[in-house]
Amino acid sequence: MFADTDFLLALLKPSDWLKGNALKILKKNKGNISTSLSCALELALLCKRLHLPINETFANLFELVSINEKDRIISLRAATYISRYDFNVFDAFHAASCEEDVIISSDKVYDRIGLKRVDLGNDNS
Repeated sequence: MFADTDFLLALLKPSDWLKGNALKILKKNKGNISTSLSCALELALLCKRLHLPINETFANLFELVSINEKDRIISLRAATYISRYDFNVFDAFHAASCEEDVIISSDKVYDRIGLKRVDLGNDNS
């Protein structure tokens, strides 16, 4: 089974009108539910909007449902960039996906974490 963000959010929020049904589905299907990087990204956006702690939210998420290892690592790395370095959600996921590669961007936010960057705004790059 694949978990969409509304299911995940219902489980992770302290209170949600879908929480009861989500808990029943989780109990019945625990261990057989997965999600994706795109749901983690959407969940990160919602964490920012709803002022939920992203690191804790992702830790709880990965206890509830499975996600492939690479996407889990990217999500956790992005959560750190959001919480520790004040990245916006998309920049955090871009940086987390980049890993050790060079990123092409005019955005100096990546310099905060020492990511190698080809400065798109500099014609000498």
